[in-house]
Amino acid sequence: MKINVKWADIRNGRSAKTTECMVALALKRELGVPYASVGPREATITVDGESLKVYLPKNVGNKIRFWDRFHFVLPFSFELWCSGFLTGQRLHAVSCPTANPSR
Repeated sequence: MKINVKWADIRNGRSAKTTECMVALALKRELGVPYASVGPREATITVDGESLKVYLPKNVGNKIRFWDRFHFVLPFSFELWCSGFLTGQRLHAVSCPTANPSR
């Protein structure tokens, strides 16, 4: 699944605030979850009252660190691969077409 970090996320995001980071805002919007807390390597999201860990690509962590330090980054996208909870076993808001082998 592609996560798009848009200008609005960058503009409304707050540096050094894990739940208000530009990537946290993008994850909340794109995944339709009420809570996301982001670090440089991973994020925690809440689905149906349960916390789930999402591992972020290395380049996303680099963008977060750059943004925290210099307060500038252009909009970008990154992939969350369909494995673990993203196969639909836990997160019902996201569907992965290759996750269901019977199709």
